[in-house]
Amino acid sequence: MQKKNKANLALGLSAAGFLGTLGIQGGFGAGLLHHGFLAATIGGLADWFAVTAIFRRPLGIAYRTDILRRNRPRIMDAIVQFASEDLLSTENVMKVLRQQDTAGLMVDYLEYRGGRQRLQEVACQVLLRGINTLDTARVARELAPSIQDGLKSLALENVLMDLVRMLAEEKNSRSIIHSLLTIGQEVLSSPVFQQVLLSHISLLRKEYEGDSAGRAFVLELMDLSDEKILAILNEKLQKQLQELLQGQTQSYAALKAGLETMLMNFSRDESLHDLLKDWKDSLVGRLDLEPLLERWLEANVKGEDPFWLPGFRSFVDSNVDSFVQSEKLQQSFDRKLKDFLETELAKHHDLIPGIIRERLAEFSDDELVEFVEARVQDDLQMIRINGAIVGSLVGMGLYILVTLAERMWGL
Repeated sequence: MQKKNKANLALGLSAAGFLGTLGIQGGFGAGLLHHGFLAATIGGLADWFAVTAIFRRPLGIAYRTDILRRNRPRIMDAIVQFASEDLLSTENVMKVLRQQDTAGLMVDYLEYRGGRQRLQEVACQVLLRGINTLDTARVARELAPSIQDGLKSLALENVLMDLVRMLAEEKNSRSIIHSLLTIGQEVLSSPVFQQVLLSHISLLRKEYEGDSAGRAFVLELMDLSDEKILAILNEKLQKQLQELLQGQTQSYAALKAGLETMLMNFSRDESLHDLLKDWKDSLVGRLDLEPLLERWLEANVKGEDPFWLPGFRSFVDSNVDSFVQSEKLQQSFDRKLKDFLETELAKHHDLIPGIIRERLAEFSDDELVEFVEARVQDDLQMIRINGAIVGSLVGMGLYILVTLAERMWGL
């Protein structure tokens, strides 16, 4: 049973008891009971009137009743002032926040409540959305001049000259010669090159014989056909290449020394240096970087799964690990977050009264009455019940005192 019904029942029983004992001649006990019911009825009615007067007009009486409606502006001001300056003051809010381990809550969220994955998803989505809205044409247009200037200022000719100088070192020149000789052996053995050699041998043979039958006879006598001459040439060349590959002959030493000298001369050749510089400047000057950059940005930076996304996920994950494992970072996070919140609360605290006032203004008078009454009704009904109980006790107590006075002093 609701407390309001209990309070009404207590008032009804008091009134019924009063009416039921009215006029009964039963001595002291009947009088005590009658006056107890009477006082309970009076107390219950008085408290009913007082409680009802807060929210409406009991019995149509308007004087000093309907307190909430009549005093709404003053009550609203008091509520706003209490909530904003006392309950939600910056000092009170920060006093509660300072006692909280915000870094510990963050670690718990990241490690055990799926925060790590959500943080990755949010960070990636925000970055993807931002990058996918980029105007790549404008970005390429702004970046192209800087990149072009950077390429022009890049001393590529010096790099190339240093590379040539490095190739002239013994360990590198040996590798170059070995590679060239190996390639030479493969080229010499290739069918295409063999066919070319055979064709040239045939031409040389025809030019040598000319109109002389004697020369042709001598070559036939020595059994020097085109194929045999090619075989002899291949044998000689392969033998020479093999000896050079072994690197123990004077020919190899001369070849190596000649290559190193040539490369060193190239690395010191100012005209070659200037030629490379002019070539670089000319190439960079003709290079149209804007469309190249735009296409590259569209193909590689934008999209749902660009090349940088896995790296960014790893970056977020590694930073989460660092935060979880570092007490120093957690303390710094806790301090900075609380300082930030305190600064923002102090800066925008004047908004709180307006928010509370705006929320309260949404209630009509009837809605405000119902809202307040619904939350304090049980306590107020207990006042009515207690009023009836206390009234009955006071009434019976007074009856006893009056009875005793009458019998003792004959009043």
